[in-house]
Amino acid sequence: MKILLVDDSRSARQLTAAYLADMGHPAVEAADGNAALALYQQDRPDLVLLDVEMPVMDGYTLAKEIRQNDHDHWVPIIFLSGRVADEDIERGIEAGGDDYITKPVSPIVLRAKLHAMQRITDMRKRLLQVSDELQDANRALVKLSSLDGLTNILNRRSFDAALEVEWHRGMRTGRPLALILGDVDYFKRFNDTYGHDSGDKCLRAVAGALSKAARRASDMVARYGGEEFVILMTDTSEQSAMQIGDRVLEAVRNLQIPHIGSKTADHVTMSLGVSTCLPTLSMAPQDLIRAADSALYQAKADGRNRALFQYLKKQEAA
Repeated sequence: MKILLVDDSRSARQLTAAYLADMGHPAVEAADGNAALALYQQDRPDLVLLDVEMPVMDGYTLAKEIRQNDHDHWVPIIFLSGRVADEDIERGIEAGGDDYITKPVSPIVLRAKLHAMQRITDMRKRLLQVSDELQDANRALVKLSSLDGLTNILNRRSFDAALEVEWHRGMRTGRPLALILGDVDYFKRFNDTYGHDSGDKCLRAVAGALSKAARRASDMVARYGGEEFVILMTDTSEQSAMQIGDRVLEAVRNLQIPHIGSKTADHVTMSLGVSTCLPTLSMAPQDLIRAADSALYQAKADGRNRALFQYLKKQEAA
């Protein structure tokens, strides 16, 4: 361990440092509390050996300073003192100390105390490591729970939660919210013709195309269900939403995935319903979805492979 040794007695300090060196522990030395506090902050020792009676700042005060200034990082503190009455030990523990060694220091006792503190330090480090590992695992689980397992984009639950948040944000800011609801054209025929493995590959490719077409960091692309996808766009006008819709259609066409069962083209295409609104208390998030779904239904009725727009007005809200 790297040890901070604090003692105003030069001879006592040198003797203890020699003991520590023999035990394989390098020591950083300080003759008073102020110097020790500076060294502690600079060198971040693994353990502090601290004389109690010192001028300028005594050991109790220094221990309190260390604990108050570094409450997120525990370092064992062992007091060195000839004063070992019950009240002295109690005062030391209350000040932030962890153990006492009687002066003059015995190398046998010092070695035993260091072993004990080393075990505690190792256990604490292991607990911190396990805690970090658990936090990493929890973050990974949260991320996995938010993604669609097939396409690796956000899932329906994540979209529903985001829509709720952005809807209320739109009400506060008075900024428009836009939604694109898309459906892969004749996807059942695609699965029947090429098989479900090819169907899965197709959905992954479409998801990738949508993610590239929705270029802004704030645009959220999610799998809505089956062969349906959704793009949620904040602060987006009707014109901008339709431009993104056109990019989506072009990106899916450019995949050039063969689809002999399609009635619109010889490759995979999509139909899109686009809707925008200014969120208000008289509306609900589901109204925006219904408007996009209505536009999508009309796009399919008009021959598919296209995007149609519907603006959600106040009087259309439920």
